[in-house]
Amino acid sequence: PRQSFVMVKGAARLLPAEEPPRAEPPPAGPPCQAPGQQEQHLHLMMQLLRPQDAIRLAVRLESARPRRVRYLLVVRPEEAGAEAETALLGVDFTHEGATHCTLGMVLPLWSDTQVFLDGDG
Repeated sequence: PRQSFVMVKGAARLLPAEEPPRAEPPPAGPPCQAPGQQEQHLHLMMQLLRPQDAIRLAVRLESARPRRVRYLLVVRPEEAGAEAETALLGVDFTHEGATHCTLGMVLPLWSDTQVFLDGDG
């Protein structure tokens, strides 16, 4: 299935199927980031998911390690009423041009879940 994203400054948001992609200026990525690198990262991260899952939001995080690239994903199945199956995923790339990624965290979001992110990033 085709998925459309809007990407702005290290964050990507899934567009609903009925909404056409908006014309946005290209994001001003860090100087070390090659053109299209964020799209490549999204493609690799989507390969980690089950076929019925979709990335609702992807945010690039600051990493404590200089070369490591980290993303926080909000993921849930595409079928209607699947909000109860939403999860946060932590995805790591060993460096900017890595050709594979690893899943470092899976946190299911239940109706009574409270998530607090701490730090200066």
